[in-house]
Amino acid sequence: MNYFDFYGLPVKFNLNVQELKSKYLDLLKLNHPDFFVNDALKYKEAIVNSSLNNEAYKCLANFHLRVSHILELSGYEFDDKLPPAFLMQMMDFNEVLEELEHNADLVKINALEKDIMDLKDTLNLELTELSLVSDEVDLRQEALLSAIKVNLLKHKYLLRLKETLANIAAR
Repeated sequence: MNYFDFYGLPVKFNLNVQELKSKYLDLLKLNHPDFFVNDALKYKEAIVNSSLNNEAYKCLANFHLRVSHILELSGYEFDDKLPPAFLMQMMDFNEVLEELEHNADLVKINALEKDIMDLKDTLNLELTELSLVSDEVDLRQEALLSAIKVNLLKHKYLLRLKETLANIAAR
């Protein structure tokens, strides 16, 4: 399902969020199941339409989910290939995590968390720049989509690291 088509919006990484929210609320009012309690068929349709509206809004309102959706719409295959330099850096992070699993040190936890957040900030800036360029040129340019895909994969990897670190810190 193309959520951009669902709302009649252009396929762009950077959307007018107010316009998206307005379209979401309009459809929410139009398809609210409470308006159709006396008609079983229309009630079921309203539930399906409301559910689809919620799903579409959740996807397009979240930048990273919207990026994934555009990549899927573009027919871009998700593989897990990441640049070797990034993987080496992640190996270093994982070694520190393994050490922290056995010996939780608050100073090291905070230092690793800062390193992860710094890298995440750098990736966010890169993704913002890539998405702005992509919105200005042909959206389906292979090199841009590839760079965006790699950036998104890096984000997912960092999210897993951050979750693992949070579990260690919670002990």
